[in-house]
Amino acid sequence: MPPSRFQPAEPTTRGRDAAPGFEPHAWLKGGHAQTVGGWLLGGGRLELDAEAVEVDLGDGDRLCVLESIPPGWRAGDPAAVLLHGLAGSAGASYLLRLANRLLAMGVRVVRVNLRGAGEGFGMARRIYHAGRSDDVRAVVRWLAARADGSRIAVAGFSLGASLALKLAAEAAERPAAGLDCIVAANPPIDLLACARKMQEPANFAYDRNFVRWLRREVDRLHRRFPDLGPVDLRGVRSVYTFDDLYTAPRNGFASADDYYERSSVGPMAARIAVPGLVVHAADDPFVPVEAFRTVAFPAAVDFELCAHGGHMGYISRAPWRGDRRWLEARIADWLGRRWGVDRQADAQARV
Repeated sequence: MPPSRFQPAEPTTRGRDAAPGFEPHAWLKGGHAQTVGGWLLGGGRLELDAEAVEVDLGDGDRLCVLESIPPGWRAGDPAAVLLHGLAGSAGASYLLRLANRLLAMGVRVVRVNLRGAGEGFGMARRIYHAGRSDDVRAVVRWLAARADGSRIAVAGFSLGASLALKLAAEAAERPAAGLDCIVAANPPIDLLACARKMQEPANFAYDRNFVRWLRREVDRLHRRFPDLGPVDLRGVRSVYTFDDLYTAPRNGFASADDYYERSSVGPMAARIAVPGLVVHAADDPFVPVEAFRTVAFPAAVDFELCAHGGHMGYISRAPWRGDRRWLEARIADWLGRRWGVDRQADAQARV
C-alpha cells in the first residue's frame, strides 16, 4: 500500500533514474540539526553572473531582480522565477545553488529580491510579506514579455514558497501569463500556526533572530524614507508581535490574526490549477506538519513529505546529482522531467 499523503514516505530509489527519497546525513539527524546545518554549510558553487533589472510594481515601488541567461537559450526555452524566504534575498545560498543547477540545464533564471530586500533596498517604501503574491505576478508578467512563448516555473522557499502557492491558486481565476508550474519548499501554509510554533521554547533562538533582523530592516527603511514616520519596535520580542504592531497596520490588515487569515495559502490550495511540487519535512521546527493534514492539494501537485530535513536543510547521507544538497537537486530534477530538458547536464556540472 502506498504511503499516505500526510505520512513521511520511507526513503527509496524508484528505479535507477528516479529521484531518491531524502535520507539525512548521519551527523545531522534531527530537524534542528538539519535547519542549522543547512544555513551554516555552503555546498556547491555560489557565484553567478547576472544582470540586475528593475521591475515596476505600479504603486511607486520597484523590485530588483537578477537575471541569468544560459548560452544558447532561445525564446520558447523554459525559464524560472526563484523566490527567497524571510530574512533572505536573491543572494541566498539556496537560490544560488538552484540557479546554478537550472542554468546548467539550459533554463533561464530570474532571482527575485522581494520588496525592499537585497539590492532592491531603497526601491520600495513598503515591505514584503506573505500576502504580496501580486509582486510575484508582476515579475512573471515581466518575464513572459521578455521570454515570449517560454514556460515559466515559480519556485519559492519558505515564505517565498507560500507566495508561489498563493499566486498559483489565484491564477485559477486571474491567469498569470506564461505560468507553467510551481515549486514550494517548506511553505508556511498556516501563518498563525507557524507564529505559535515559533513561540515554543525550543524555537526561541529562531524567533529572536528573525525579530532582530526585522527590527533592523524596519529601522533602516524608516531612516531611508523619513516621511514614513517614527517607529519604535524595541519592545517587540516575537514575530507575532512584530506582525501585529508593524506588518498588519502598515499593509492594510486589522491585526496579525487578520493578516495571517487573509494571507495563509492552505485554504486556497485546492484551487491551484497548474502542476506543482511541494516539499516539506515532518521535523521542520517552525512550520508544523500538522498544518498540512487539512490541505487539499490537487492531484497535479506532488506533495512530498519527508520524515527529516528540517527547515530547508535536507543535507543527505549520500551525494545525489553532484552533492549532498538534496532539496535543490530534487527541485531541478522535477523541473527537468516536467520540461524534458537535459538533467544529466546539471549532475555533470556539479561534479
